[in-house]
Amino acid sequence: MFLDSNPENNAIQKVALFESMLKDKTFTFFDAEDFEVIIEYYYQVSFKDKAKKALDMGLDQYPNDLTLLLIKVETLNASQQFEKSLKILIKLNKFYPNNVDVILGIGKIYSILEIFPKAIDSFNKVYELILLDPSQKELLQDLAYEFMQIGQNNQAIKVLKHILRINPNDETSMMEIGVAFHEAGKFKEAVTYFKNTIDESPYNHLAWFNLATIYNIDENWKDAIFGYEMCLVINEKFTAAHYGKANSYIQLKEYQKAIDSFNESFIYDRPHAYAYCSIGECYEKIGNYSKALIFYEKSLEIDDTLPESWLGIGVVRDLNNEPQQAIKFIKKAIELDSENPEYWYLYAEILTKLKKNKEAEIAFKKVIELEPNNIDAWIDYSNFLFDNTSKSKALKEVKKGIENNQDDLDLKLRLVAMQISSGLIRDAKLSLSKMQHNNKNIFKKLIDIYPEVLEVKSMNQFFDFYKDNSSK
Repeated sequence: MFLDSNPENNAIQKVALFESMLKDKTFTFFDAEDFEVIIEYYYQVSFKDKAKKALDMGLDQYPNDLTLLLIKVETLNASQQFEKSLKILIKLNKFYPNNVDVILGIGKIYSILEIFPKAIDSFNKVYELILLDPSQKELLQDLAYEFMQIGQNNQAIKVLKHILRINPNDETSMMEIGVAFHEAGKFKEAVTYFKNTIDESPYNHLAWFNLATIYNIDENWKDAIFGYEMCLVINEKFTAAHYGKANSYIQLKEYQKAIDSFNESFIYDRPHAYAYCSIGECYEKIGNYSKALIFYEKSLEIDDTLPESWLGIGVVRDLNNEPQQAIKFIKKAIELDSENPEYWYLYAEILTKLKKNKEAEIAFKKVIELEPNNIDAWIDYSNFLFDNTSKSKALKEVKKGIENNQDDLDLKLRLVAMQISSGLIRDAKLSLSKMQHNNKNIFKKLIDIYPEVLEVKSMNQFFDFYKDNSSK
C-alpha cells in the first residue's frame, strides 16, 4: 500500500493497518518509527489502552529502541512508577552516555525522588552537553525550570541568560529570570542585568517590568512605580504592571492612586477577585467603609474562597462597631486559612470585646502557637489573662514568652509590671535588678508602660536607690 504524503493521513493509514492486523490476528511489518507514529496518534485521541498495546508490541520487536523506551519512561512517570522508569533510563545511559534526553530524564526523576545532589549532577551534565551541541538548545527552557524547582536559582539564572543571549525576545525566559533573581536574593545583580537589557533594548517592556518588580521587592517603591509606568507606556495592556504599580502605591499609602491603577487594568483585562479585594482594602484604609464592603463583596462574587475578602468584611464590620457581625466573617476567613496568625489575632481581639473569654483564650493560644516570636501577641494575650481570667496564668504565659524571646525588653517589663500589680514586689525588684545592668534607662521605660508604679510606695525606695547609684 502506498501511504499519503500528508503526515496526518499517513498516521491514520498506519493506525488502520495496525488495527486491521489486531482484528485479523495477522502480522504486518512496522518499523520502530511506525510504532512511534501509531502511539502518538492514540495519545492524541486519548486512546491510552491502545497506545499502551502498540508500545508493548513495539518494544517486543525493538527492545532497545531509544525513542520507544523514552515513551515507556513517560508512561511510567505518568503512573508515578518512578523507580521503574529510572532503571530504564540508567540502562539507556550506558548505551547512550551523552544523550541529553536520557540524562535530563534521569535528573527529573532524581528531583521527584528528592535525591537532589544526583539531580543537580544530571542537570549540570545536560547543560555541558548543550554547550557542546547547540542543536539541543530547545531543552534549555526545560532545564532552567528544573533548576528552579530544586532551588538551584543561580544555575537557572545562568541557563536563562544563555537563552536570552540566543534570543533576547524570549518572553518566557525574561519573566522566569526575574523570578530566579528574586528567589536567589540577587537584587543588585538583577537591577544591573535589567538596566543593561534596557540600555540595549529600551522598548523591552518585560525588562522594565522585572526591574520595577525587583525595586518593589526591595521596598524602593518610587523607582518601582517609574519602572511599571515605563512598562505600560510600551505595553499598556500588560495588566501585571498595573497591579504592581497599584501595590507600590499601597505601600506608599497613596490609596486613591492604587485604586486608579487597578481600575486602569480593568480596561484591558477582566477584574478578578484579588483586585477587587485590594480595592476594598484601599477604601477601608481611606475610611470609606461602605465602598470597602462593596468591593469585598464583589470579590467574593468572583471567588468565595478568598479568605482575605471575608477577613476584610469582618474588619470593616468591626470598625463600624458591629463586632457580632464581624466575628462571623473572621471565622469564615479562618475556615479557609486556618494557619494564618493574623486572622486568629483579630478573632481573639474581637472575641475579647464580646466578653467571650474562653473562645478568646483559645484564639490567643493559636496565635502564639503559629507565631511564637510575635511580641505584641504575647503581651496582648498575657494582658487578656491578667484582666479577665487568672493573674497567675498571665504571669506564667509572660514567662513563656520571654523563654521564646529572651532578648525582648518589652516582655520583661510587662512581667515586672504584672508582678508589681500582683503584689509580688520582691520578684519585681529582683527582675529589675537583673535588667538594669544591661539598660540604664530601664526605670524610665517601666514608667512609660506602667506609670502606676510611681504610686507603689514599696517601689519608691528602690527607685531612689537606683537614682543615687546611677548619678555617681
